[in-house]
Amino acid sequence: MASTDSDPEDRYDAGPRNTRAFDGDVRPVPTAVVVAGVIVPLIVLAVVLVLFRNMGDEAAEAAVSEPYAAVPLPAPGAGSEACTALIESLPPELGDATQVALTEPDTAGIAAYRMPDAEPVVVRCGLPAPPTFVVGVGLQEVNGVQWFNEPDPDPAITSSTWVAVDRPEFVAITLPEGSGTGPIQNLSDAITASLDEIEPAPAPVG
Repeated sequence: MASTDSDPEDRYDAGPRNTRAFDGDVRPVPTAVVVAGVIVPLIVLAVVLVLFRNMGDEAAEAAVSEPYAAVPLPAPGAGSEACTALIESLPPELGDATQVALTEPDTAGIAAYRMPDAEPVVVRCGLPAPPTFVVGVGLQEVNGVQWFNEPDPDPAITSSTWVAVDRPEFVAITLPEGSGTGPIQNLSDAITASLDEIEPAPAPVG
């Protein structure tokens, strides 16, 4: 049977096609607006990070410069001329630690230094002889000064105390863990420059 369609291809023609996706007028977003939308949040984030970093730096500086409250200890020679001369001649820094004020400014024979994230470095002059400083103990020389490492009876204490035993007055320095050798080296230089050397006199054993 012959087909009655005059044009077979028109059988699939559903009429005129609408090639526009939207009836409204679509306009592209300007490039400057897109760039601003990306850059502005980044700038805000950068400013916030800088502010937080500055706040952290200021807090760290405040902690390092905080005055030290010295614990009173017997120190019969703290007010001596030797101790006064030594404390006045101490440098502003011992290793990485910076000298700070004392909460009691009239505390004789004491100086304190602070470093970030560590216990203070404390210098005391005029202390009595360490009870464990007896004949036969080992000494360590640092920059011309004889030092005795006084053991702490509390094993939980991580700081170490060293006592200069070859000067007219005993000079002790308490070093927190991780402070290195810089503080005792610098203090040894100050002791050598300001105090005369004498022969160490450990106590008899027994």
